[in-house]
Amino acid sequence: MTSQDNKLEMIATELKSLSIKRQELLERRKMNSIFQELRNRIEFKQTEGAATYDHEIDSIDADLKHLTEKKRKLQECQENILNAKDEKYSKKEASFTPSEITVPTEPEPKIFYVEPPPNVPAPTVILDMEKLPPCPCRTQCPECKKFIITETSTSVSSVTWLVCFMTALMGCVAGCCLIPFCVDRCKSTIHKCPNCRTSIRVVKQL
Repeated sequence: MTSQDNKLEMIATELKSLSIKRQELLERRKMNSIFQELRNRIEFKQTEGAATYDHEIDSIDADLKHLTEKKRKLQECQENILNAKDEKYSKKEASFTPSEITVPTEPEPKIFYVEPPPNVPAPTVILDMEKLPPCPCRTQCPECKKFIITETSTSVSSVTWLVCFMTALMGCVAGCCLIPFCVDRCKSTIHKCPNCRTSIRVVKQL
């Protein structure tokens, strides 16, 4: 902070103090005037008390005049300092040359490297429940509405029994008719949701 700034701050503080003192003197003068008026109405003549009030009012008027003159001088000093600062800044701005003005340079462009997409195709999501294959696949559960990979399990169905009877009629009676119960292609596949354990669809083989 420069000396001029310090001086301006001191002037502002003193002006504030003068305003407070002036307000106090005005309040005292007002009170003395009221007391004098009351005394004059009561006694109807000039007394020593009234003379005392007159003397105090004259003293307050002199102090107010002194404060007003001091305030005027401080304000003039403050205006002179502010004008001097404004002239200094205007001369400084006028003394700038084009060579001193720095033009902001554009930042260097950033290079972003984009990786190529993977060669592996994205997994397909089967939303049509009628087209679910007999193996685990991606789909949306109709109950919990989440995208999942189904869990599959096999169970004996009417197709399994039909193949067993057909094998027995063909002469495979020495236990060969039980082969369909050990082959998954002769059984039904059940798709379940791993999240809510809901049975989504039963796929029958053959």
